[in-house]
Amino acid sequence: MSIPIPRQTLVRFRKHLALISTLLVLLLQGCEQTPLLERLQGRGRVHIATVTGPLSCYLGEKSAAGLEYELASAFAKSLGLHPLFTVYPTRSAAIQAVKTGKEDMAASFILPSARQNNRTYLSSPLLATKPTFAHTMGWKAFDPDRPGNTMVVAPADHYLADLLTRKDLLGKPLNRLSEERILALVQAGNHKHVLSTAAQLKAHANLLPDLVPGVSLEEDASVHWLFNRSFDDSLRNAANRFLAAWKQTGRLQQLREKYIDKLPRRNYVTRRDFWKHVQERLPDYLGLFQQAGAETGIDWRLLAAIGYQESHWNPKAASPTGVRGIMMLTRDTARQQKISDRLDPWQSIRGGAKHLLWMEKRIPARIQGEDLLWFTLASYNIGYGHLEDARVLTQRQNGNPDRWEEVKQRLPLLSQKKYYSTLKHGRARGREPVTYVENIRYYYRLLVYWDNAKNGRDCTTSQVQRRLALKN
Repeated sequence: MSIPIPRQTLVRFRKHLALISTLLVLLLQGCEQTPLLERLQGRGRVHIATVTGPLSCYLGEKSAAGLEYELASAFAKSLGLHPLFTVYPTRSAAIQAVKTGKEDMAASFILPSARQNNRTYLSSPLLATKPTFAHTMGWKAFDPDRPGNTMVVAPADHYLADLLTRKDLLGKPLNRLSEERILALVQAGNHKHVLSTAAQLKAHANLLPDLVPGVSLEEDASVHWLFNRSFDDSLRNAANRFLAAWKQTGRLQQLREKYIDKLPRRNYVTRRDFWKHVQERLPDYLGLFQQAGAETGIDWRLLAAIGYQESHWNPKAASPTGVRGIMMLTRDTARQQKISDRLDPWQSIRGGAKHLLWMEKRIPARIQGEDLLWFTLASYNIGYGHLEDARVLTQRQNGNPDRWEEVKQRLPLLSQKKYYSTLKHGRARGREPVTYVENIRYYYRLLVYWDNAKNGRDCTTSQVQRRLALKN
């Protein structure tokens, strides 16, 4: 049985409802009067969701690094904002944090899927890359035209997983795993085939040497930033203007080259042997490198990189020229550093660290920054006198003798008579210190990445200040 409501009461209720609706509209309009970008500038910061990886965000030798980290940081600073990064376990988690309003944007090398476009704005593309299959070394490459029953893994809730479905390939979406973690699992042999991208595979080539790129699909996939669609598009529009400017000036291409296309790389055997020795040899001397680092203030990972370049962490290493031990010290260096046994791992590592500091003090005080480190390492290899000859030659040729990038071009000339005959210290194999420095830079970067990943450090972790280590 229904109770009739008086007409006058209904009219009054409708008026109140209309008034409430009007107030809600006005309230919402009032909230929308200040665009999101202005609100962010009012608080002075922007919250950015990311993940750990070489193309997103990681802790480098001296500070946070990564393609997305550099790009998003520059974008924030162009708006007068302080970027605050939060690292999420997967891209899906980072995107969800943006959708719920916990983060203002996501910058984590995202290839948006159709499902992820809901409730998000996309920036214009940062770059394009081709979806590419990869497999564990020793297994046959995956052929998408003859897939058979081959299972291909990809991260769940991701463009790549959706692409496998659209191509009618036998895919296995892996939940709660980032693309970077899945690549590592394939490298380890836990899975045999994966669908990734050409960019990610190039970025991981030094880190995962047993991961072999295969066939690329014909279509390009675009990388984007994501923004919450619940807000206005002022932040997204500012991002598009920023990206357009960086593309026009070539800075976006330079960033791509730094992290993808022109990344320093060695041949497969060199990469394979390095990681094998990290697992099998480094544990025996890790504590000694760390102790020497603690005594001298030098990053132990830099000392370990020098030791690997010198001897591949072989304490019994010796050369025809008489240098011996893990750090391959000469008799004169051993005598100077009061070393009684160059084949003793601790004496060699500690002596090498102390000698490095001694060499650093000989470099002119006006040389600072990364140049100081490279000059110190070159001097450690070729001797201070020959390094000075190369600096003199650089000055004669109107170069800057305090810049490593210019001096390293003249070092190989020390083997040519028309040059060394005019210099104080005579002939030297000047190409060797250039290769020596570049190799140590290479191994140092890998050890830093490995150590930080092993200990759960990411781009939001505070970096410890050390001597020499921060010059890189």
